[in-house]
Amino acid sequence: MKNKFLLLMVLGIVFFASCSDSDNKDTPKDFNGIYSTTSTDRVLDLKYSNAVFIGKSVDFNSADGKSATLKLQGVVPGESETVFSSVPLESGSSVYTFSAENKNDSRTVTLEGSIVKGKLTVNVNVKFAQNELMKTWDFSSVKMAWTPHDYPLTEVDLGFTKMKITTGLLATMAPTMLAKELKNYLQNVTFGEDGNIVATYNTATVTEENPEPEADWQSSPLNLAQYCVKDGVCYVFLSLDMIMRQVDMDQEGRSTDTDPILGAVEQLLANGIPVHFEKTVGADGKDALYVYLDEVLLKQLGPLLPMVESLIPEDMAFEASILGKTISVPIGPILENLPGTLEVTTAMQVGLQFKGAE
Repeated sequence: MKNKFLLLMVLGIVFFASCSDSDNKDTPKDFNGIYSTTSTDRVLDLKYSNAVFIGKSVDFNSADGKSATLKLQGVVPGESETVFSSVPLESGSSVYTFSAENKNDSRTVTLEGSIVKGKLTVNVNVKFAQNELMKTWDFSSVKMAWTPHDYPLTEVDLGFTKMKITTGLLATMAPTMLAKELKNYLQNVTFGEDGNIVATYNTATVTEENPEPEADWQSSPLNLAQYCVKDGVCYVFLSLDMIMRQVDMDQEGRSTDTDPILGAVEQLLANGIPVHFEKTVGADGKDALYVYLDEVLLKQLGPLLPMVESLIPEDMAFEASILGKTISVPIGPILENLPGTLEVTTAMQVGLQFKGAE
């Protein structure tokens, strides 16, 4: 009898202990909240196309502890919020795992991940429907048009006379000069099926000891710039946090000079930078692409000009050939006159031309 009593006591202790452990165990309902890549309480470990993606947040909510709703905030290009409802949660020790798919006519979004107390891990993959941009394009040239043509921007001294630099003249001179410079820094651009824009660019640094370093071509990291095509317009989304993270890596120390400009651009164009494009087939049978900004967007960017001007040295200029003579055209006066110029501008295009990569 005594042995039976002791056995019952032991079984009772084990039973109540196990119930106590179960009661104290965290469940998904205890994990509800918004997880961010900048938070220390609810940490978000987010990857997009298997690459780190910072500056984003995900709202996790489980009402029954068995399934959850996840809301991705600005993760998928062109979507302020992407919702996954009734996502099953699989229990494994103190970790709960999940996977889900959200699909419509324009894209398929899949996610998988896990959640524990204080940390949400999410891996996101997106595949957009085929569009005209989706390939690699080699940089070719710069194209520019500006109406009215005769608005004065500045004037230069030719020695024997002074010449006004007008909007039309600048639109004629600038593309050649810009294309020459850009070819030293930009090789090609790829519009990926996951919505990423990847550029092959030159990372070589010019120094006094080596003013013409050998080109060092590298691909830009994923998730700095993304895009989606809607109604024939390409909307580009810049990730300020990812861009500044890359600046830290490239320059071994963050430069804050451009932070106000990038921040203002991100706020102004939170819904995406509308980039127009025209795809054609050249005489050689190869695809050609022209992507450009128009006067509507450029007028929106007008308030940022004072910030841009403050970053440019007073003596900064570009060389141009006028009447067979190479002259120096100061940039400062042009920037000073740009706000007034944009007010009277009726049509404007500034863009890049590409050819389909081999």
